[in-house]
Amino acid sequence: METITIPAFDPSSATSTAAQEPELSPSELYRRDAKRDWVQRYVDEWQTLANGRVDVEYAMMDGQTLHYVVGHRPPEEVARQHFNGCTGADTTAQRAEEKFQSLAVEVGLVPAGAPLSKEHLDFAYGVAVLCASVGDRFRDAREGCAGDQIRAMYGPVPF
Repeated sequence: METITIPAFDPSSATSTAAQEPELSPSELYRRDAKRDWVQRYVDEWQTLANGRVDVEYAMMDGQTLHYVVGHRPPEEVARQHFNGCTGADTTAQRAEEKFQSLAVEVGLVPAGAPLSKEHLDFAYGVAVLCASVGDRFRDAREGCAGDQIRAMYGPVPF
């Protein structure tokens, strides 16, 4: 009978799966984490707006697609705009105008029931932008900055 010898395992010559895959740079890993975080925040805001009635997988695909186009904007703002566009819900701008209207009546700028003029609205949006610029100093890596939140709620809609 013939003897077969099996060579001993040499760990230095073994190639692992990790060694075969290209290693990602720290900046690439950061970009992936930042995108994942942006998409998750988008989905969380969409769930809040939809009272939890959302297909999470579909919302994540939407978020990933929207990230390529508007990833520079706060995901919560994008989710609100997209939700309003898809559902026909009142826009943030309309709610802001209603609040401006109530405040204008309260301070005696216009009588109750009278609409605000374009100049009144431009002034109110200008004040919101000024306040937002102060809030820009207060930034959180995950939540964005206070200025972004102020612009999303009370700033003019740029499109």
